[in-house]
This record gives sequence, C-alpha cells and structure tokens, in this order.
Amino acid sequence: MKRSLIGWGVAASVLVAMAGCGGGGSSAPAPTPGTGTTLSDTLVAAGAVAANDTASNSASAFTVLQAAGVPAVTVNSPPQVNFTVFSDGAVKTGLTNTNARFAIAKLVPGTNGDPDQWLSYVYRTESTATAPNNVGPGGTPALASAKQATTDPITPAQLVYNADGYYTYTFSTDIKDPTKTNGVVFEPDRTHRIAIQLSYKNAAGETVLVNPYIDFTIDANGNSVLVTDASKTRKMTDVSSCNNCHEKLALHGGGRVDTQYCVMCHNPGTTDANSGNVLTLSTMAHKIHSGKLLKAKLDAGKGGEDYAIWGFGAAKVDFAEVGFPQDLRNCTKCHSAVNPNTPQGDDWKTRPSKEACLTCHANKVGSDWEASHKVFARDPTVTPGATGTEEALSLTNAQCVACHKVGSNISPERVHWNQNEENAARYKMNIESAVYDSTARKVTVKYYLSDPTNGNAAYNLVTSDCASTTVPTCGSTTKFGNLRFYLAYQNLVGQSTTVTEFTASTNGTNAASGYAYKGANDGSNHYTLDIVLPADTATAVAAGTARVVSIGQVKEPKLQAKWATDPRPEAIPAALVNVVAQNAWTEVALGGTLSPRRTIVSNEKCNACHAALGTTSGSNTLSEAFHGGARNTVEACVVCHDVNRMSSTVMTDGQALNESYQFKRMIHGIHGNSKRTYPFTHGNPVQGAFGKDGTLPLGGIFLADYTIRNFAPVVVAAGTAVAAGATFETIESLINAAAANAGYTGAPQVIENYAAEVAWPGVGINCNACHVDNSYKVDHGPLGSVVAKPSGVTDPKGWRVISPKAATCTACHNSPTAIAHVTSFGNASFANRTQAESMLVQETCADCHSSGGFKGVDIVHGQN
Repeated sequence: MKRSLIGWGVAASVLVAMAGCGGGGSSAPAPTPGTGTTLSDTLVAAGAVAANDTASNSASAFTVLQAAGVPAVTVNSPPQVNFTVFSDGAVKTGLTNTNARFAIAKLVPGTNGDPDQWLSYVYRTESTATAPNNVGPGGTPALASAKQATTDPITPAQLVYNADGYYTYTFSTDIKDPTKTNGVVFEPDRTHRIAIQLSYKNAAGETVLVNPYIDFTIDANGNSVLVTDASKTRKMTDVSSCNNCHEKLALHGGGRVDTQYCVMCHNPGTTDANSGNVLTLSTMAHKIHSGKLLKAKLDAGKGGEDYAIWGFGAAKVDFAEVGFPQDLRNCTKCHSAVNPNTPQGDDWKTRPSKEACLTCHANKVGSDWEASHKVFARDPTVTPGATGTEEALSLTNAQCVACHKVGSNISPERVHWNQNEENAARYKMNIESAVYDSTARKVTVKYYLSDPTNGNAAYNLVTSDCASTTVPTCGSTTKFGNLRFYLAYQNLVGQSTTVTEFTASTNGTNAASGYAYKGANDGSNHYTLDIVLPADTATAVAAGTARVVSIGQVKEPKLQAKWATDPRPEAIPAALVNVVAQNAWTEVALGGTLSPRRTIVSNEKCNACHAALGTTSGSNTLSEAFHGGARNTVEACVVCHDVNRMSSTVMTDGQALNESYQFKRMIHGIHGNSKRTYPFTHGNPVQGAFGKDGTLPLGGIFLADYTIRNFAPVVVAAGTAVAAGATFETIESLINAAAANAGYTGAPQVIENYAAEVAWPGVGINCNACHVDNSYKVDHGPLGSVVAKPSGVTDPKGWRVISPKAATCTACHNSPTAIAHVTSFGNASFANRTQAESMLVQETCADCHSSGGFKGVDIVHGQN
C-alpha cells in the first residue's frame, strides 16, 4: 500500500549518498521507513541524485536499501545480499548472472602480532597434476594442488530482480556449514564483507566496471548491521593510490578494480600451486613492485628471488623486470591513515609483519636480512632458501613487533626514512630575475637558495668543504657544488622564433652554463651570475626566447637511518647522499617579443608515479637514477634533450639509423613500449630487427665503431657480425669480452631494453595522465628529430630527421606499416629528408587525426 507523499522533498534531498562502510561516497543520512514514500519511490528518488550513481559511488548499492529498512545482507543459511544499481539517474534493470560475481569473507583479528586478515568462505582447488598446469620453478610445480579463494559459483536462478528496484543474490555456498567452506567457521559477530564484481552498460553504451562492497556483522535475526567503527575493518590501501599510476586498476580481465575487492581472494587462503607462493595481497603486491630489486639481489648472491606467478591457464608471469618507479621506502605512497578511506593505513608503522616486510626485503640464505637474524633459532622443518613468502627462520610476528616497535631506532617509520626526498624540503632555488645584455652577449641571473623550513633563509653556497673560499672552488662532492644554471636557446639558422624550440644544447654550443656557487654574493647570500653565450657562427645564430634553468642536487652527509630521535647523527662510515633540490626556471628574450616555450607536461603528473623525478627508479639504487638524480624537472629535461639529441644507440627495427633522444620521442619510446613493435633501448649498437624480448632472429652488424667513454681504443669495429639468435645479453657479453681484451677495467657495458623493464601501468592510453591542457591533441613542434648525421656534415640543417608529428607518433607506433603510413599519407619524413628540407614541408596528419576528426588523436587513444 502506497504511503502519502508528505515529506517527499526532504526524503529526496537526503538521499544524496550514503557511504556507511562501502566503496566510497559520503556519509549523508538516509530516510528510514515512515518518511512518506514507498520503497520503490525511495529508490527512484535516490537514483535521480547524481551523487548516488553506482559508477562513482558504489556504496549506494547497499546503503540506500539498508537505510530504507531492507537489510543489505541476511544470513539464514545460505546468505542473501540485496543491492541496487543506479545509472544515468535511474535504477538499472535487466542485470543477469553474467553481469556480476560475488565474494564473501570474514575478518580474522590478528593475535600475537599477526596482522588482521580477510578469510574467504568460498574456495576452489588448483591442481598441477595435468597439462598445461604441470609447470613451475625449474619446470616442476612446487605443489600438487593448492586451495584458492574464489567467487561464489553462480547460476541464473540465484540473481533475482525485485519490482521495487533492487536485486537479491542467494549464495550457493552455505557459510554456516564448515564442510562447504574449507573449514572456515561462521562467526556472526565478526566483521564480514560481501563484494561484487559488477559490469553493465550505461546510457552512453560504455561498460561500467565497479566493485561495490559492504562491511557488516550479523545480528540475532540474521540481518546485517553496517560496520561504522573504522577500527573494526581492515583497509590498508585505497585504490585511488594505485590509480595515481595505474589510472584505473583493472585486473583479471578488467573487472577487479578495487583493492577492497582484491583482498577477498588474495588472503592467506590462496596459494599458487605452481610456484608455491602464498598470494596474500600485501605479499604479492610488494613482491611484484620490488621484482627487479629482488632479482638483482638473487643475481648478486644476496638472498633474492625471481618472483613469478603461474596465473590463468598456468601461464607464467615473471616480475623480475618490474621496478617501482620511485623509492621503495616511500610506504606512504600506498599506505597512510591520513586518507580517510584507509583507517589502517599506518599499520605499516605500528604492526610490522613477515607477510608484508619480507617482500621488498630479500630474506633467503645469503641476504643481509638473513645474516642479521641468525641469532634466532632456525625452524628445522623449513629448508633454508625454500620457495615461499616467509623466511627460513622461526621468527614470529610478535617478535617483529617487539623489536621494531614505535619509538625504537628500528621502527618501520624510522628505517624507511628517505633522506634524499625528505630533506628536499630544505632546499629551494629561487630565480629573482634574468636579463639579457645583447652587447655583452650575456644573461645576468639573480638568485638564491633558500630553506623553506627556516623562513626561507638564504644559504651561503660556498661551504667549508670547498677547496677554496677566497676564489671559490667547490667540487662535485661539496654540499652545493653540483648546483648549476643552464641557458637554453635556439640557434638553428632559419629556425622560426614564433614557436620556441631550443636547439643550442646539442648544436656544439652547450657551454652556456655556470655553477651557482660562482655567482657574486651581495652579502646576504643572494647571488648574481653572468652566463655568456658563445659567439655566433655560420651555422649557429642565437635568437628568440631563451630559458634559464637550475639543475643539480645537494650533497649531504649520509645520516643514520636506524636512529630513534631527531636530529639524526651522521652515519659511520661517512658517505654522501644526493638530496633533491627544488629547482627553478625562467625565460628571457634574446630578441623580439618574449615567447615562452609551450607547456606540454607537468612535473606534478610525472611525480604522481615517480615521487621525485629522476632521483631513483628501477631497483632503487643511485645507479638506477638517471643523471645521478640531478635532473628532476621536465623544464630542465627539454634543455638538453632537444631535436638534435641523437644517441649512439641504434634503432632496433633493422634500419641503419640512430635513436633520437629528443625528450618527447624518448619519453614516448620508454613508456610506450607495450605498443611498439621493436623495443626502445639505451645502448644498443647493433643494426638488426629485434624482438621485444631482446632477441635478434636474423642477426645483425655493429652499425659504427663501438667505443667506451674515456677509453680510447675501438672495442668492436663497425660491420662486426652478430649471429642470428643473439640477444642483448649476448651482445653485452661480446662487448665486455672485447673491452677486457683491449685493457678496459671499468664498469661493464649494459644495454637497457625498456620493453622488458617498463610497461605503461594504465588501462589504455590516457594521454592526459602526463599532458596538460590537452596538449597531446596538437604537436606544435616546428623541427624534426635527428636520427642520422652524415659523415662530414656539421650543419644541423643537413642532418636527417623524422618530421615533428611523425617523431611523436612513431615513438610508440614504430611498425613498418605505421612508418609507411606516416610517410605515404602524412607527408612526413622518416630520415629521408634533412632538417632543412623538413622545415619546408608541411605534414598533413591533421587532415585525418585532428581532434574531433574521424580518426582524431583523442578518439583513437580512447579519450573521447
């Protein structure tokens, strides 16, 4: 019977979003029975509120019903879950069992230092007895079979739509019967979670993937009571943190998009039978992101591992090349209680566990960890170095917590202190002015380095560790001796000044620079430095708008990580640490009207993944940081990585061309390797068509004489054959053996195959993950990227180039078909024109690929 509509406006207004304990949304109150509407009317009103749309507020799937008097869950053997779906202002109807999967688990509080863990009620058994599952480490599976948490088996009859506007799903698993739950006992007072893998189409025809979940207990009547006490659940990480890099985390075919859903199966109840690895989310996620570090430790005999999982169809997925794109000590990147969606986010500080910590930390026999913990008794039932997620010592989590307790010198928060990033707050370069004197051909820069943590007090850049303070001589190991200014400008004769494109750095005139400490101190630690431009030549004439940019890092004495109080003392033995400086830049006209270089990407977007661009990457050592960590802004990168920056690295597609390291082409090449046909590399000297895995099926030759910096002899002569079937590793071995025979004793030469090491972490290609103001839609670059410098040709206009737009697109799309397309249909050049010729030819890519066109760049990249 329909109730009166008294209070309708009030009822509708308070239905904005009810989060309770679910997948996001706000905590606004909801109407209760008796507010003057039927359940059907209530759901219609709630669906009309945009903030309740399930695509963005999955909590509403449960909380609207619960608040309206319909229990979201009942457990009267077997469980039933009631939920609704709001889409495009209305209740979504027509969903079937093909649109959803359901998982149910309980939260088991940890005791004796063990972490709280979700434990599923629904399991399957993975067997390795038959093909194709009979694989594992060394070709042998670790286990004959293993239990794995999974979703509830579903049939059409289990999902029913109710006319009032909601769905009821009846589980096939009776969670009150331990014989059906792998022995997991139903405890109604424990926090439980039901999570849904939901997929449906919205009005625009787009597929919506969302994972609504609800945390609850069960009362005496078998009905759900929402868990509103944040301490009664477990939320260590929020998917928004993952999505800073991954854009939208989408696993297992794309339907698993929330970490609160992931933990339903990735808990101690799930083991990969092939590898023997327990797939608890904390263990698995940490090991994946530290895969490269762990493999490096294995190769060095330091107790690491080659972490791999045999996934769907028993296909091996090896994570040995995965490097976290920032420092692994940055635990707060994923875990922080400051985020209201992760109330347990600080557990890494207060509740260290083997399951989490012995993931990034190599711990098998030979590791530093193993050596430092030998004082504890070994577990005689565990083989040292055995495959698994825990160490071979019989440590308990209670011991971990007792030793690494809050306030101690080895508490997690203290030892994960990252000096090179934490202390960056103390160093900020400030450029006060930059003025060009055309008569003296110099740019005068006024600047100071300040301490934002101390009222922006200015530092004296000539420190006591300099060799001389009278005539300042500060080497690269002094505190501020690496801080430097570069002047970037354009000097290619005939280059238009309408669109600023720096060309001077790799045009033989990159001497326009100066060390910050060499400036004149006005007595208040504010400095003036003259940067003199080299004289013009027949092929290089300075013009247009220039940029002054600071680069470099601060050298600090390494401080003790294992220290309970501040200030931390210096470490023994003494060492230096590169600390990030907050570098600055400004622009100045050398002639004509100031025309600032276009803004294309942002440091903030880079640092969403990289934290402090350039300071560390890969296996998280200084050797993995490009340029020693001294370049940490994109404004500095484009100064040197200009259109003339041609590497000695040879393209891997078989053409006799070098690789362009112009910034746009290099960055696209590194991050876009998943799209490329041939890998983007650093250091490959061989002309030949390589596979992404670094193999050379048809063989090749050294394109040019191979030389090593600061080592005079030619190590390998041009034209030296490389056999079919060779790899980057065998080419490295050939080079290093030849170098040793020639008397070279330095570091081995390494070829970086970014196709093996870097995979774009997002789903699809979201160009705006890096670009600002939709700058990806139009490439305004006026000059081509140099890929060949003919012998004897010193005029940059005579060097062969890939034309501007083609240089961008073929950095990712580098198949022969794609190259043929841009040259045939786009009027583009791919090394068949000189820079001078390219400047006279207009590419016609925009005819088809302009934004909004039928093959617009925004459309083909899925941005529209």
